[in-house]
Amino acid sequence: MTNLCSRTRTKFATVKELAEELGCCVQQIYKTLKRTEMQSCVKKIGTAGVRIDKEEFYRIMEQIYR
Repeated sequence: MTNLCSRTRTKFATVKELAEELGCCVQQIYKTLKRTEMQSCVKKIGTAGVRIDKEEFYRIMEQIYR
């Protein structure tokens, strides 16, 4: 039986991982992330790195490209 914390933990991905999963280039992901709707799924790591909340990213993309 899994505990509650492990089930509710948010899945974060790097831009490169997301690009490989979607079959597009990293530049395309960065271009998409610059949209104002995408600001809620982007988390800053340090000064330059970003991580993306995958569930939030897919939810927003679904609304945009419906």
